Amino acid sequence: MVQVTRPSSLTPSTQTTRATPEAPARAKGPQGFNAIVKGDSFTSAAPAGAQQNNALAQANALRLPIPWPGKGEADKIGWIQKAYPPAKDSTAEFMKLDQAVRAGQNVMPPEAKDCVFLAVGGLLSEAAPKQFYFDRNLDALEAQGLQVGRVPVDTDMGVEHNAAIVRQAVLEASKNGKQVVLIGHSKGGLDSAAALSMYPELKDHVRALVTIQSPYGGSPMAQDLLDNPLVRYGVGGAVEALGGSIQAGEDLTYDSRKEFLAKHPMPSDIPAVCMASTTVNPTSPLFVMEEYMQQRYGVKSDGLVLPQDAFIPGSKSVTLSGLDHLDSTGTTLNPFKPYQPEDLTLSLVAMALKMPKGG
Repeated sequence: MVQVTRPSSLTPSTQTTRATPEAPARAKGPQGFNAIVKGDSFTSAAPAGAQQNNALAQANALRLPIPWPGKGEADKIGWIQKAYPPAKDSTAEFMKLDQAVRAGQNVMPPEAKDCVFLAVGGLLSEAAPKQFYFDRNLDALEAQGLQVGRVPVDTDMGVEHNAAIVRQAVLEASKNGKQVVLIGHSKGGLDSAAALSMYPELKDHVRALVTIQSPYGGSPMAQDLLDNPLVRYGVGGAVEALGGSIQAGEDLTYDSRKEFLAKHPMPSDIPAVCMASTTVNPTSPLFVMEEYMQQRYGVKSDGLVLPQDAFIPGSKSVTLSGLDHLDSTGTTLNPFKPYQPEDLTLSLVAMALKMPKGG
């Protein structure tokens, strides 16, 4: 039996929830060092404009005209938006909820107390210390008196392998009659959606799905890397030597996503909210990849995923500026981060629970 885990707390099937109708008010000023987000760039209120100008100057200096060979994935980017019904842009709804959360308001509907919230981590996230990955997201929910847990997926294994683990975790967490809300980051969103697509019996137990920066339609980075034989065999051999599978990366490519979704489309009667982001941040550890996709394809990204590829058809979509792929679920060193994992999670989950199930 797969055990749903949560550090320093009980598992979802046994934990006693705490009733807290109102979250404690928090006085929250601008994030980081008085950061003011402007599009995908950033600045600081003190000294006025200096850090923004320096950062953007560094970014522009790194933008060299590199003649990339061939089209690469140019024809595949955003394919899912053309092949399936589009997602509904609900960024404005998110912004209102985010403001309320920052003001210390409880935005969760009453039914939240009847749900279990399960986090599903992304590719290779098992290597990250728990306190630095997804912990702040779950802490925000737990502070509301809600029941939380982590699904112990093999983060270096393929989507179908992990979908079976998600299935078992959902069935375990819902034994007492509670509904489950799945929160998947990056590949964890694909694993979660795959479980709902492959196992119809989960429909009765899952209230909603929230994906955070998940390449639902695929990723140009994954496709480009694995199309290179040296990378494929080099990285693949290293991953398999550590007990993982190259399939974990293969499942993120456009070709694999097209094939999988043709066989296993996401059920339309389970509410889904999908968040994506873009940034241009020279201090980000993913800046090289952000620049790669900007220079080769002329698209903005979070360093790994493009908004064009991140949305489940028919879902509510949220597109934010100023976050790289690590900022939404990790404890990062980005002092300019405009959204914190805690606020982000509460707002996205509230959006999902306000959507009617089966509609």
